[in-house]
Amino acid sequence: MKRIFFLPIVIVLGILAFFFFYESDKGMYLCNHEYALCTSALCVPDPNHPDQAICFCDVEEGSSMSTTPCNMLMPSADAHGVRTLYSTYSSKQFAEGKKGMKCPSGTPWTWCLNKRCTVDPFDSKKAICVCDIMRTGEWTTLGGNCDTTTCKTGYYSGASVKDAEQGNAFLMKKLKIAKSPLNWCEAKSL
Repeated sequence: MKRIFFLPIVIVLGILAFFFFYESDKGMYLCNHEYALCTSALCVPDPNHPDQAICFCDVEEGSSMSTTPCNMLMPSADAHGVRTLYSTYSSKQFAEGKKGMKCPSGTPWTWCLNKRCTVDPFDSKKAICVCDIMRTGEWTTLGGNCDTTTCKTGYYSGASVKDAEQGNAFLMKKLKIAKSPLNWCEAKSL
């Protein structure tokens, strides 16, 4: 009798292990649902929380990368119709022609990956996210229109150059993309 109950448990655990290892790669997960895309988002420091900024992101749907399991980042709505989703990474804005601008360490930027966001009730294609303010490490953003003078004051959503390249490599592998969509601004000094 114990074998009858044991076998289904082993099968379920095997399926879960396959799904986890197939979808995850070095702590990155390929998600496929509605998400906030903040790769070019302009952010405003939160006057009540000096380590956070309020960022204005696009709402997208499809494949994206996170560092949190996808089932923990599912979009939802509360009893009042307020919709929430999470910020994940995709190369969608690169494909639309935006270029990555590199900014030096010490300039302010925001980290939005995996952050909870509220869909704007007046524009369902926009989301408002609360992100962490960073000031260390060389970073990149699709915001700023390649004007590196905005690195000093822009508070754009960004990522370290290393994280951006790793996220891009992960998406290329999982989505079987042969040529990198990353396109960088011409280097200029501040």
